[in-house]
Amino acid sequence: MSTLSQRFAAFAAATSYADIPASARDRARIHLLDTLGAAIAGSASREAAISREVAAGSPGGAALWGTPATSAPLAAAFGNGVAAHAFELDDSGGCDHSGAVVVPALFAAAALSDTPVDGRTAIEAVVLGYEIARRVQSALGGYDELNAKGWHSTGVCGTFGAAVAAGRVLGLDADQLMHAIGLAGSFTGGTWAFLGNGAMSKRMHVGRAAETGLHCALLARSGFTGPSELFEARWGGFLGLYGGDGADPGALVTDLGAGWQVERASIKPYASCRSTHAAIDALLDVLAEHTLQAEQLAGIEVRTSPLIADMCGGRDLESLVTAQLSMPFALATAALRGTVALEDVAAPGRSDPSVQDLMDRVAITVDPAQSGGSAAPLLRIQLRDGGLIQRRAGIPLGAWTNRLPEAATLDKFRALAGTRMAGERVERLAKLVLGIEEVDLAAIALTLTTRTDPEIIS
Repeated sequence: MSTLSQRFAAFAAATSYADIPASARDRARIHLLDTLGAAIAGSASREAAISREVAAGSPGGAALWGTPATSAPLAAAFGNGVAAHAFELDDSGGCDHSGAVVVPALFAAAALSDTPVDGRTAIEAVVLGYEIARRVQSALGGYDELNAKGWHSTGVCGTFGAAVAAGRVLGLDADQLMHAIGLAGSFTGGTWAFLGNGAMSKRMHVGRAAETGLHCALLARSGFTGPSELFEARWGGFLGLYGGDGADPGALVTDLGAGWQVERASIKPYASCRSTHAAIDALLDVLAEHTLQAEQLAGIEVRTSPLIADMCGGRDLESLVTAQLSMPFALATAALRGTVALEDVAAPGRSDPSVQDLMDRVAITVDPAQSGGSAAPLLRIQLRDGGLIQRRAGIPLGAWTNRLPEAATLDKFRALAGTRMAGERVERLAKLVLGIEEVDLAAIALTLTTRTDPEIIS
């Protein structure tokens, strides 16, 4: 009988553009564009700058987006993955951050191709990369199960998405894809220990998954073998190691082709951890509904799940990472500025005394009745005039069941890409990506470079 990785590899090798429904192709274009916007802006992060400095020792022809620099494709996959995730503006709901893993890997693979890679192949690569990354996460028990164990799910599952996406671009057959998947399983991981001091390792998990996935696809293409029973092996099986008793092997292969995981990914409207977004939406709704200003708020209590309280209950604003994972910071910023944008999380924005003042009035309370990173927090908003407003958060804006309108997604892309590019170039890039079936990836890659290096945002 076929193993789990053989079954997925056979499906991935046999799936063509025509097999993918228009709805999934549409989402692939949108998520590709969103990822590129996040990465172009993210080129100004300190993490991306360090990655470029390291990559300078590996010259090559693959673009480091948002900069004039190029590097060897493996280094470009790493650097662009880091940049895409650097400001927490990349998509979620995949592995968890599929776009920042899949898109850098497939562009770097295209830079290694002997022939032009057309847009239809790119759509296939995106869709299939998202498919395996999300399915591996589900097979391990899901996002909450991995997080509860201390694993950063993108580091654990993202390498598979990158390997399959890169393998598709490189033209791997079913057997080679199986080996790429098997090899990818040996290079996974990433823990939430970065929360302790706001370390940059969170961004590295994403870049490393993109780089390693590409590397595994290249090795498999040249005959390097990986375990055929990676997921279910009795000794060292991936599902047993990471998932334990909560693993669900069937989630890897059940109903392949019947529904597409890229359609379940979400676009982030705010530059903060996704688990803060439902509360941000609820607070902004209350402020608009009651015509309230931040100075009218005496206090905000957020009753939420133990996982969100642990992950997002911090108040340290010293680093960008800790600020973006802080629920008190996110709510204070949203109340004061009506959103949580890139300029709000950058050092000048997060050092605003008015933000700290309002943060001091935000309390996080654990509600044992709630669970997981997608819990719907209850907000209790105390007003200075003695009034009390309670609001249960709903499905956050940008989720696949509450999608950000396409016009708003385009506006987000324009704003992010516009930090590094002139308006005309931004519009050209959007047109190329949204009409990707009519172009090849080299044409898009040429548009991703700039003439100057970015000023660093920290």
